[in-house]
Amino acid sequence: MILFWILLIFLLCLFIGVPVAFSIIIASVIPLLFEPLISLTQASSIMIESFSSFTLLAIPLFILCGGLLNLTKVTDDLIYISKALVGKLKGSLAHMNIVTSVFFGAISGSSVADVASLGRILIPAMIKAGYSKEFAATVTAASSTIGSIIPPSILLIVYGALAQTSVASLFIAGIIPGILIGITQMVYAYYYAKKHNVGDIENELIGLPKDQKLSKAVALKKSIFPISLFLIVIVGIMSGVFTATEAAAIAVAYVFVVAFFIKKQRSFKEYIPVIRRAVIDSASIYILIAAAALMSWVLSYYRALDPAVNFLIENDFSPIMFLLLIMVLYVILGTFMEPNSAMLIFVPLSVPVIHGLGIDPVVAGIVTVMSIRLGTVTPPYGLSALLASKIAGTNMLKMMKQITIFVLIYMVSILMIIFIPQIVTFLPNLLMN
Repeated sequence: MILFWILLIFLLCLFIGVPVAFSIIIASVIPLLFEPLISLTQASSIMIESFSSFTLLAIPLFILCGGLLNLTKVTDDLIYISKALVGKLKGSLAHMNIVTSVFFGAISGSSVADVASLGRILIPAMIKAGYSKEFAATVTAASSTIGSIIPPSILLIVYGALAQTSVASLFIAGIIPGILIGITQMVYAYYYAKKHNVGDIENELIGLPKDQKLSKAVALKKSIFPISLFLIVIVGIMSGVFTATEAAAIAVAYVFVVAFFIKKQRSFKEYIPVIRRAVIDSASIYILIAAAALMSWVLSYYRALDPAVNFLIENDFSPIMFLLLIMVLYVILGTFMEPNSAMLIFVPLSVPVIHGLGIDPVVAGIVTVMSIRLGTVTPPYGLSALLASKIAGTNMLKMMKQITIFVLIYMVSILMIIFIPQIVTFLPNLLMN
């Protein structure tokens, strides 16, 4: 019953326009007002203690790292590298878009930053090469989701903190699923290019001099910075040299050195907006985390989820069935809620069930993040798709056919992970045991 009232109060607050974080706090605090054994001081202590997690320090650091990367104009290097890898394939511009998103996700982890940085270059180039506006915008938005799966990923850090799951394991587990998404999207891009006979890449389309010949040696040189950054984070975590948070701090220091001394970004005025943006974005996530910690504690105190856990166990609800339920739930939530908000509300609710059914929390985490990130492509939230449509000069309604195709392709990847969890667990078991 207490769960019903908490959810009802939460939904009422949302309905009247209360921000998500404060809706969670209000819904969690009201039951405590009628509990004589608990004071509101204790509630505030729980929220403050939620910030004491060393893991959560990685969030502002990785956000800052992504901002600093934009100063280095690493996007230009990634596009050159992608052209060297897939420039001769049919549908090369679409493949470049996807491959560049894989690289960008591996050093930034931001879907929106991916669309904003790559879309302004690759979407106009794809349209000039013969791709439809709708396909160009959709492939850019859809491939940007890879950034939330390939480490480093803010969503994986948030999930790890909420579910008390190793962020290092989640990072390593996200590598194969991220590549899987990229491969499935490239298969469809190849089919589209063959069917519509779109043109090949021309240098001027992607900002290169017309007479410049592609050099694998130059591509290798340009890849040193992004690949070394990825390896510093991943190899350092896998080897146990440092934690995910320490990796984030080292990544920030490394990117700053490259930006300041190698890329010659020496005007401190350029760094102020980056730092300000990182502070604001981190603060909004931390407020949500504090609110979610309070709700999780209240639900645990009242043992509100025990009936649901017992029901699922007693009725032989299989792990696969529950993971399918998670997928459907988060895909739906992602269509109208910001991913962090949706996870902060529902991950604390699902964790007891995940443990009760014996589901690997790393598998559940990857399925959760993949499913909720799909919402950046689907309307009405569809932030990545909305930004890409503006760059392409089209709208979401016209993009729906291509969006539907990419959503189905993406969901095939999620279903493969649900039915073959070894796709997720293979690397963590191999490298971290």
